Amino acid sequence: MKKLLLLLILSFFSVQSFSGSCPDGSEPVKSVSSDGTYFVFNCGGQSSSNPNIKPLAGIDIENDPNIDFFQPPLKPHPTDKLYWFGRKWQMADFNNDGYSDVLYIGTMNPNNVDVIGETAGGLCGGRICTGDKPLPSLFLGDANKQLTHSPDLLIDKREDSGISLGFRALVADYNNDDILDFYIADTGLGTHNGFRNSYFLSQSNGSWIESSETHLSHPNFEVFDHGGATGDIDNDGDMDVVITETNWKTGTALWCLMNDGSGYLNKRKCGGIFSFALELADINGDGYLDVLLGAHEYEQSIDFTGIVWNDGRGNFNKHNNTRLPQHKKKWGTVPEVSAADLDNDGDLDIVYSRAGKLYVGTALQIIENLGNKNFKDHGIFPLVEAPDDYVPVHEGNEWNDCIEDIRFRDLDNDGDIDLYLSSGSLKTNGIVLLNQGNFSFEFEAKTIAKLTAQELMDEILEELAIIQ
Repeated sequence: MKKLLLLLILSFFSVQSFSGSCPDGSEPVKSVSSDGTYFVFNCGGQSSSNPNIKPLAGIDIENDPNIDFFQPPLKPHPTDKLYWFGRKWQMADFNNDGYSDVLYIGTMNPNNVDVIGETAGGLCGGRICTGDKPLPSLFLGDANKQLTHSPDLLIDKREDSGISLGFRALVADYNNDDILDFYIADTGLGTHNGFRNSYFLSQSNGSWIESSETHLSHPNFEVFDHGGATGDIDNDGDMDVVITETNWKTGTALWCLMNDGSGYLNKRKCGGIFSFALELADINGDGYLDVLLGAHEYEQSIDFTGIVWNDGRGNFNKHNNTRLPQHKKKWGTVPEVSAADLDNDGDLDIVYSRAGKLYVGTALQIIENLGNKNFKDHGIFPLVEAPDDYVPVHEGNEWNDCIEDIRFRDLDNDGDIDLYLSSGSLKTNGIVLLNQGNFSFEFEAKTIAKLTAQELMDEILEELAIIQ
């Protein structure tokens, strides 16, 4: 039976929590309940010693079951003009009106395109791409699931404003005013030398101001951060940022941007291993967020796929790690990783997005958490496979349909977590994997070839219908 839905609209009841002051006058530490449905407040760092409580991570916000979730348009106007490619989105209630909003980021349209080489690092002749840089795009939702572009709410007063190649939008309440903010990891377009990131903090008038100059210890720090995640890595009750750096000169693998509680982020080295994909999750259930890493397994210098364990202070010693199974023969590129409890046993299982060389083909790898730092690889779930004789010449090839974001919801209301996959490709964006139990998933690949002309037009009209 066909289970794939082109439009998913799921409503959940909100669960609220109340926080007070600690006996010593300090503020309680906010964390998430073990089932992810409510916040828990504890005094004196109790969250780190209570196995039923976990520190807040970005994946908890991204997969919040209390917001209405639906498939947003792939490139709503004006994002179809603002961004060249690489559109990604985050869904959340940004303005606290009870309705789901969508934030888009993407890649600038350069004025010096000159394609050389095999990667995005050669799109402007090996030089930095130049031209106007767009801002993120915020679309506010309403009771009818209609989205309205709201450009006046995002303000960037930097001389060189906007984003070059916005790769990750890390959504969290960084300044602790109960309104979500967002940090954008920007790899930069045209080279692999990196670019400075962007940091939008909420204001009392309902806007978001780019606040790097006032709230980052190093506002113009340039880094090739192909991976990024947010979470409370030191269990002090505020949200920190972790980004990757692939830099053979400095040897740095991870930078941690530590929040002082006001939204001011102090940059420091924090260990780790060279990687491309990154997520934060408490994999061993000790109350501390660990680092999940994914590699370019074809490259010896960036070939670590696995976990680096948190030492309890927000550091990730490269020697304190657990390697996870690789599939480098065909699926050695790992653009994304995430985690959720797929078997309802109380711990987080791991899902990797995988592709071949130069991002040819698309697949998932699902790894079961057995506890005590033991794992079982359930293998590869192919989604799109290129012909055996296909030889790519650039990563922007016709078989690059890689999954860029993995989201988790109980989409069919049967009590277990399903997967919703996002990409920039019509072939793979919106694929749903329904959890059948015992790490078996039912899915139907969404391909243009399977759509009639009328069905394709209906899908386009569906996207237009929810945009004002």
